[in-house]
Amino acid sequence: MNYDFIIYGGGISSEIAALALAKNNFNVCYVKNQTTQKTESNLVTFLSSSSINYLCSIIDDPLEFNKFTDIEKISCRLASIKNGSSITFDNEPNSTMGKILPNKIISKQLATSLKENKNIDILFKTKSIRKETHSNKVSLVIDEQKEIFATVLILSVNDENLLEQNNIKFISQDLKQTAFSINVKGEFKKQNHAYQIFTSSGPLAFLPYSHNQASLVWSLKNGSKELNYEKSELESKVNEYFEKEIGVLKIENIETHKLNFLYAKKLYHGNTVLMGNIAHNIHPIAGQGLNLSIKDISLFVEIILKYTSLGYEMNNRMAFKEFNQLRKIDNAAYSFGTLALDKILKSKNIFPSMFVNMGIKILDKNNFLKRKIIKNATGVENFKAL
Repeated sequence: MNYDFIIYGGGISSEIAALALAKNNFNVCYVKNQTTQKTESNLVTFLSSSSINYLCSIIDDPLEFNKFTDIEKISCRLASIKNGSSITFDNEPNSTMGKILPNKIISKQLATSLKENKNIDILFKTKSIRKETHSNKVSLVIDEQKEIFATVLILSVNDENLLEQNNIKFISQDLKQTAFSINVKGEFKKQNHAYQIFTSSGPLAFLPYSHNQASLVWSLKNGSKELNYEKSELESKVNEYFEKEIGVLKIENIETHKLNFLYAKKLYHGNTVLMGNIAHNIHPIAGQGLNLSIKDISLFVEIILKYTSLGYEMNNRMAFKEFNQLRKIDNAAYSFGTLALDKILKSKNIFPSMFVNMGIKILDKNNFLKRKIIKNATGVENFKAL
């Protein structure tokens, strides 16, 4: 079979890419990696207002997202030093910053739309996969049984059989951190309001997705005493941070996830393009991981449409180069900016903490700068073609 695009992955980013291309009448083969499929998780994702709009433009039933809370304010507080400062970000009047959505809800909506789209074929890799490069095409041989061809291969997972490691350089780092993902319930004093507290052990985020349900994400250094807490101890600890502002929180379930950093210095080689976590797997401190991927996908589709309308092939190097250049600054800024921020906030030295505290005070008084940060984080300036 011949396709315009083959997408190999299995996560949310690869499914969004498949739908976005298929909605623009490209023929797509989506190959899911069955060997790495995970059980259902309690993870949630903060999606900016622009990312929500983009998802609603490609899925069949966007009304499901309306059941979840809009985020109107995000407050950050430095708790690692005495009398730490705080700052609150909010959007323009009568507008929201985005939503917190459970990953399983996003995946369910994407899966339904994928099955219904006539421009998408779905295949499953269970044992092996290898790539063959042809003059102006690429092919995948799945489980040594089926070979499929396409003009462009999009990768969203790291597979040494498909990736030219010598041609695309990566910066990778074991962050030596573990993130708690905790589902909580409570009678929240404030609605539509997310929080991030920078504790001495690591950033702790409160992410409400309904009027009485939220996710806590706490990124902790390996070896932190909190990682050994019993459920009751952990519940008591998080309430120390949140009870005054939000109310008493009751823990429903807890998951742990190892944190790693990965950044691709280049987003393409030959007929292969990188999307999703393989392009940039960043620290969750800024909550921008999937938003970066959606910006990548939106721009990639826009550029491919532009070049094909001018008569160029979908794998034209000028198109790939333009995509790479336009996404480089934003991806690098968030990837390395979040890494640096995490290191500063976890420093045992009092001077970096005092410097951050002073910076928060100054930023809180600068409405212009806060608006610029919000516009970038919500994607207003990155989604021109929605």
